[in-house]
Amino acid sequence: MKRGLLLLITVCLVFSATLVYGAYNPTDPCISCHDTVTPGIVKQWQESKHSKVGVKCYVCHRAKDDDPAGFDHNGYRVTALVTPRYCQSCHPKQVKEFKESLHSAAGLFSLSSYAISEGERVTADNITIGKNKNYKTNFSRETAEAGCLHCHGTVIKVGKDGKLINWPNNGMGRFNPDGSVGTCTACHTRHAFSVAEARKPEACGQCHLGPDHPQAEIYEESKHGAIFAAKGEHWNWDVPPGQWGPEDIEAPTCATCHMSGFGGAVESTHNVSARLKWELEPAFSWPTSEKYLKGDEKFSIDPEIAQRYEKMYDLPEGSLRKVATGLPNPFAIAKKFAPEIYKAYVGPGKWWEKGDTRWDALQGDARRSPEAKRADMVKVCTQCHSSSWVNGELAKAEKVIDVYNAVALGIKKKYYDPIKKEGLDKEIKFNGKSEVDTLWHEIWHHEGRRWRMGAFMQGPDYALWHGSYEMTVDGAEMANWLDELRTRAAVKKKLGLK
Repeated sequence: MKRGLLLLITVCLVFSATLVYGAYNPTDPCISCHDTVTPGIVKQWQESKHSKVGVKCYVCHRAKDDDPAGFDHNGYRVTALVTPRYCQSCHPKQVKEFKESLHSAAGLFSLSSYAISEGERVTADNITIGKNKNYKTNFSRETAEAGCLHCHGTVIKVGKDGKLINWPNNGMGRFNPDGSVGTCTACHTRHAFSVAEARKPEACGQCHLGPDHPQAEIYEESKHGAIFAAKGEHWNWDVPPGQWGPEDIEAPTCATCHMSGFGGAVESTHNVSARLKWELEPAFSWPTSEKYLKGDEKFSIDPEIAQRYEKMYDLPEGSLRKVATGLPNPFAIAKKFAPEIYKAYVGPGKWWEKGDTRWDALQGDARRSPEAKRADMVKVCTQCHSSSWVNGELAKAEKVIDVYNAVALGIKKKYYDPIKKEGLDKEIKFNGKSEVDTLWHEIWHHEGRRWRMGAFMQGPDYALWHGSYEMTVDGAEMANWLDELRTRAAVKKKLGLK
């Protein structure tokens, strides 16, 4: 009955849209030319829902009067950048929710890769090159364009000749010339803009994979991923939003848990931060509440677990009881590395009204209490699992958070901090960082994330061998570095060497 009513509403909307935009017309000026010039694009559009309801090229590509990316093209003023400002005309709810999520802040986190320190030049191909401020890219803006910025998003500018600089780019947090941020095509590939494609794990796996955020690989290892691999091709992927539920799929994908309404269990959303109770990406983990996102308060580790590792690492009692919160702060990164970008996109009437803390990057349902976010996630999980199963899995994962926090903080306090405080590694740096620095980075940014994410997404190999075990190896290596560097410093002092 519910599906029948929704189907009737959909038919009415299609009919209305056809009256507004007109049915597909093969003599449309855009189609008649691009059918020869870019036939693949035309084919994708013809097979899309946009085509079925008569949304033609110019509806999306007609440049707004105040869009600096607009240009004259065969008598029409068009833009190649169909930004969220354009999509929101028909999809206001989805754009609003995206804007309220941490997805839209993705570009802020990559601004140390974007910023040029010297040798800046725009090539004939309108790509910016030069030395950037990020050692992980070997200080190469060229590498940043192909790496970090490909997913996080670069800053698109309009050159003197009207050509776009740093284009093409499809990054989730791309900075657009019209003042908007992001691109819907990061998930809904042009020109099909398929809901089915965005529901499949491969859409998220374009960016959420690799040593530092291997959600795609963890999903593949999980029971959910195994079922998808075995049976997913037979599932119902094209069900309209709001109707997609347990009767259509046998196991969840990323979109199921983080975005879908799953048959009415919760309200569907494009705010991917709306159901996340925990921060799993920073150096330490904490609940996603205002006091922690702002860094106003430290987060307490379970006292029993903290005491266990204080004894193991021979650290003073109480030294592993609390971890720092609030970082990384995307707006602080922007202010430091690209202040002009911060000023252009942050402030009254701009994409972000305010930008001081990590909390400011989140709005809407992402600002609910961690418990409220978790409750929605549990509602999705319990469409297939018993509440005891769901609560048991989550309880195990949350204990891992305390263990990870204690172990990571123990390594930092026992070995890394003394090395830095005593300046033991200052003469053995490459690209401005020592192996000790990169080792600490890998401990939390690589192994630590795999450990935590593997625990929450049922990826045992990533929680243990790629996570916990690798941190054990790196912790031992950090201990060796402290001993070796202190020995080296003592020998130099004895020999009177600087």
